[in-house]
Amino acid sequence: MSARARDRRSTPTRHGVPARLRLASTLFIAKLILRTSRLFGRGGGSALPGLVAEALYPRIGRILAESFADGIIVITGTNGKTTTTKMLAEIAQANGKAVATNPTGSNLHRGILSQLIEVADLRGRIAADLAIFEVDEASMPAVCADLEPDVVVVLNLFRDQLDRYGELDTVADVIGRALAPLGAVVYLNADDPLVVSLRDHIGDGQVRYFGIDASDTERLRHDATADSIVAPATGEPLVYSKVFFGHLGHYRTARGDFVRPAADFALVQKGAEMSVTALGRTIPLTLELPGLYNAYNALAALAAATAVQVGPQESAAALANVDAAFGRVEQCEYLGRDLYLLLVKNPTGFNQIIQTFLLRDPDAHLMIAINDNAADGRDVSWLWDVSIEDISTTTGSVLVSGSRAAEMALRLKYAGFESHVVANLADAVDELVRRSEPGDAIYVLPTYTAMMELRSLIANEANLKEIWQ
Repeated sequence: MSARARDRRSTPTRHGVPARLRLASTLFIAKLILRTSRLFGRGGGSALPGLVAEALYPRIGRILAESFADGIIVITGTNGKTTTTKMLAEIAQANGKAVATNPTGSNLHRGILSQLIEVADLRGRIAADLAIFEVDEASMPAVCADLEPDVVVVLNLFRDQLDRYGELDTVADVIGRALAPLGAVVYLNADDPLVVSLRDHIGDGQVRYFGIDASDTERLRHDATADSIVAPATGEPLVYSKVFFGHLGHYRTARGDFVRPAADFALVQKGAEMSVTALGRTIPLTLELPGLYNAYNALAALAAATAVQVGPQESAAALANVDAAFGRVEQCEYLGRDLYLLLVKNPTGFNQIIQTFLLRDPDAHLMIAINDNAADGRDVSWLWDVSIEDISTTTGSVLVSGSRAAEMALRLKYAGFESHVVANLADAVDELVRRSEPGDAIYVLPTYTAMMELRSLIANEANLKEIWQ
């Protein structure tokens, strides 16, 4: 148990009889909303119960947070939150801890409240040792103020949904202000200069770093993404000795006043072999999930697990069995085809999908489904920063769909190859099947709302679970 978790348990909120009745009635109503939402297929009740409960009883999050003897861990950043949260939860569970988490990826404040409500009894008690939640970057102030997490993991900061988040320095400032009053232990990605700059908001002794010391994975030829290229405080240009992807790598300013910190948890990757050095030991790491970006996720999970007394060797053993999170490298059989669902939402993530999957299987069929709904981000200009040219030799059929199919098709045309536009997703799935044969590999790259619709279209035939299962 962490010191902060111990304090939380030793000084529980006092509830009089009216407060207990109000809490119980609020939880009853919220649970009823959750079950009704699922019964009628209204999104699984991942957000509305929390929204209603907070309106009825604003202190409900703080009360529910009292349950966790081993504390609360939150994971934030642009890419990898869902996968890292799943990895860390499975590490903890494999080592005997009961865990509350948000597996649906509903990571706003109301979504996290909904998850707590689902697993709480009517007294507000939760039968779990530890809470592990992924948290949307913009929701960090509300979540941190309400739940007061004991551990925070910041994975990376990439350009994403500029219409919603704004520029990266704004996002960093939002996260930094959320961290400042906490007194939590914070795990930062040493390879991301903007993430490292968050240490300025945090007290001495609270920061741990994770990062990649060496990798032989080659960067895409047309990858020009680099969202943090100057020292955050001074604006002085960064000089890189190594670049893994995007702006992640080993950097320093010419004057040496901002330097990539040494990693407390360091990964080395050579071909298919990986190892992690942590707490004075070097151990091999084997993952089911491919790609250097998933190595970062695993490293972050392994690092954070030490905060709840799970050693790196035990974490590595658990990580060897972790499969894909919902919608992230989700694989299924659909009408005899080997279908992969690979969520895309920004240039860096899209490029990692290209590098990890599409370059290695140029004969596979491809469908890219781009929506611009609120959950996807209205601004799709990021498509022009994706390294599409690296897959211009693809020989399988290429379909584009979704509300911004025409823009995606234009981007593909400028990259040197034609695609077939089928804006309606149901029709696009039918066309994809018509153009392929049983046994073929199909990669489907959707934005978030397109992924949700696609899963509902293929769920029965592909035997996909509902998002809350």
